[in-house]
Order: sequence, then C-alpha cells, then structure tokens
Amino acid sequence: MELNYIIQKSRRRSISIHVSDDKNIIVKVPLGTPEFVAKNFIKEKKDWILKQIKKVEVQKQQALSMSLLTVEEIRHLKKKARILIPERVEYYSKISGIPYNRIFIRLQKSRWGSCSVEGNLNFNCLHVLMPLEVLDSVVVHELCHRRHMNHSRDFYDEVLKIYPDYKKCNKWLKENGGVYFKRMYNI
Repeated sequence: MELNYIIQKSRRRSISIHVSDDKNIIVKVPLGTPEFVAKNFIKEKKDWILKQIKKVEVQKQQALSMSLLTVEEIRHLKKKARILIPERVEYYSKISGIPYNRIFIRLQKSRWGSCSVEGNLNFNCLHVLMPLEVLDSVVVHELCHRRHMNHSRDFYDEVLKIYPDYKKCNKWLKENGGVYFKRMYNI
C-alpha cells in the first residue's frame, strides 16, 4: 500500500508522525532534515501508520453508531460539566494539597485538559460522557502539572501517588477518546 504524506519542518528535536481524522499522514521533522530521513522513518513506522488509519476508521464508525452530538446536547454537556468537574478538582486538590487558580470548561476538538503557568485548569466538557474514573485521572494529571510543568518521571510518580489507577484510565482514554471527539463533527 502506497502511503501519501505531508512533511512539515519546524523547530523541533525529533521526528513524529500523526494520522489525522481524514487519514492524512503528517510527518513533523526538525529543520534541515533531509527528505530521505523522513521517508525512511515512514517505512520503519508503516505498520504503526496502517494501524492508526484502521483505528481512525473504527472510531468514525463507533461515533456514527453513538450519533453525532447536537448543539442542544453540547449545551447540556457544558452545563453538567460546569458542576461536576469543579467538584472533582476541589476533591483532588484537597487530598493532594495542590492549589489551582481558575477552572475553565470548553468544548475542545483535540485536548482533554491543560494547565497554564498561572495555575488555570482547562477541561473538555466531553468528559461528562465518560466513566467518572477517566475524568478523575485527567483532573489529577492537570493538578500535578501545578508541581511539574512537564511529563517527567517525577510528574508521573506524583500522578500515580494520588491516583494509582491512572495508567488504566489513560489507556482507556487513548483507546476510546477519539470516538468522543468524532461525535462533534456536526457542530
């Protein structure tokens, strides 16, 4: 099978590959990387790329079987999230002793959460459609960024200390999260 791809050069240190929802293969390489290096990387990762293309197809079918979200459903999700997510953040903030500034709830098309250097926590309203333990794992992840603004070993040690089931929930999110993003395509 011939793979069509787009090479994007930028200020980065390593090569990465992303398969988009429309099955485009985007190869990000450091500035100055010869094209043959990118092509060799694609050849090495061909099995992984094919697996990701299949995953995108399966997730699209699952999303269609769950139905696309309407504007009214999104409005309801945001309302529910504005109650549930702050409760979960406050709970884990108290047991961990990790403070935060403000909480923002949004409908995001590619992120589950983030933490700013000011201590603001951002969460996707789609979490309310998922199992509560998955939401809790994301809450703990973002709170721990208040102590470690990276994904170092210390960061993950902190996450696991507070939420021992984090790896299981993160795996669930990686395997199933794409379906939830794909339910927004009618918005």
